[in-house]
Amino acid sequence: MKRSLLLGVAVLLCATALLAIGILLVGHFGSVEERILSSALGLAGYGLVALPSAMLLERRRGERLAELGLGLAALAAAVSLVALWAFPDSDTAGRMVLTATMPALAAAQAAAVTARRREDDSIAVRRLHPVSCATGAVLALFVAFLVWTEPQASIWPRLAGALLVLDVLLVALQPVLARAATGGGRPPRAAAPQH
Repeated sequence: MKRSLLLGVAVLLCATALLAIGILLVGHFGSVEERILSSALGLAGYGLVALPSAMLLERRRGERLAELGLGLAALAAAVSLVALWAFPDSDTAGRMVLTATMPALAAAQAAAVTARRREDDSIAVRRLHPVSCATGAVLALFVAFLVWTEPQASIWPRLAGALLVLDVLLVALQPVLARAATGGGRPPRAAAPQH
């Protein structure tokens, strides 16, 4: 499945590049060409978002999380395409795309950190894993809240930024601490498949 997804993403990226080159060389870049290019780029992007979940399925680990991640990426891609073609100038459609994309990104993050887990991870790394998954989910919900409520106080975007920085830190610390536990040498073996 991962191979098929990778090939699909590669084809979409190539198609996007060819479309962009053709549009640039022909010199006509109207709204239809813009939407075609945006569609191809969006599908390639959502394919990349689905990749960590496909990796989990391939390894037969975290299968429920992987299925959720694939479903959320597909849903976000579908919402994006509908918004782009049916409601291209709608502010509400743009909000819907962001609302659908944030949980897909949170699931991709959770799938990526789950795929990285090893049997011999330290206690600190084991504890960081669920916390980083939770901060990703909270960030997704918080951004959706901000998009729909548009609070006027400047503290809200700052809180979102602080949560994003914390989330990135928690994700980045896991491989760093895991590598430090092995003395910076070869990474430990992957965890046994979970069923």
